[in-house]
Amino acid sequence: MIETDVAMKLKEIQQKIIQIMQLKIDEYGLTFGHLHLMRLVDKYPNASQKELAEKMRFTQGAMSIVVKKLLNLNMLEQLTSESDARYKRLVITDKGRAMLNEYIDHINKKYKDMFLGFSEEELVEINDYLTRINENLNRIIANNN
Repeated sequence: MIETDVAMKLKEIQQKIIQIMQLKIDEYGLTFGHLHLMRLVDKYPNASQKELAEKMRFTQGAMSIVVKKLLNLNMLEQLTSESDARYKRLVITDKGRAMLNEYIDHINKKYKDMFLGFSEEELVEINDYLTRINENLNRIIANNN
């Protein structure tokens, strides 16, 4: 069935993208969980550690391990709230910001390389097809719940 062949190609592409991303993350001695937390801290700078753990679907214990590693690597720091000394907010350090920016630049370059030889029109067409596939998957998920 052609649908199976296409689905398997999409899965293969996704696995290769993850491999490329992981190779870069490995350079920093981090995992996807560490990177994901840093991106969430960047996106939600006023969120508590508990709120970030909920967004990541981490237990408090797992979250503490991830945070501790990033603190030890000087990628994050904890700042005590002026209004409530019990509340500590996570902040990306300059070193963490530099790593995050370098990672994003690297991955964006790999995305560009991935589409070498494709015209703008072809990319728009691929994007349209993938959007339709995502809509179909959303419908499948909605109907199964």
